[in-house]
Amino acid sequence: MAKRAGIDQIIPDLEAHMQKSFNDLVRTTMRRLATKKRSPVWTGFFASSWKAQLSPVQPEDPLEAPWSELAEVKRNAVWNKETVPKDYLIKPRFYPPERQFNYKRRVYIGNSAEYAIYALESGKVQSFVQGPEMARLVKEKFKERKPLLSVASTAKEGVFGSTAGETYIGYTEI
Repeated sequence: MAKRAGIDQIIPDLEAHMQKSFNDLVRTTMRRLATKKRSPVWTGFFASSWKAQLSPVQPEDPLEAPWSELAEVKRNAVWNKETVPKDYLIKPRFYPPERQFNYKRRVYIGNSAEYAIYALESGKVQSFVQGPEMARLVKEKFKERKPLLSVASTAKEGVFGSTAGETYIGYTEI
């Protein structure tokens, strides 16, 4: 039979829930920012350059291959008054960290592209961070979840009311 957690387990359980929820939020935020819907995209370099760390992210990474080649093709098309290709490549350069961030410490999610300040003028990132989507995401990640698994533990015989003499299965939540 499963052992019930005592009152002394409330704080550690809450801490573990907060820790897991916080790290899930950081990873999900990074994944969502790395999309055309939430980041301005010309070549995809900006959308691919989101980072999470314990200090402010410095925007100092120059455009690199393969994005630099895409930028060159697009610039030439603009200068030659040709149709600009719609190609772009979003390939996150910094994956959500495997390390666990402590929910009690500040975590910075920022963009390392050297032109980040200009790319942010589009307003897509601000709309995501300050809008209802981020609020829903925080609410979803930090809500208390009921156990998804119940285990049948024992067959019992009812002894009172309308269940007298009937057999039923007792379930224990995990």
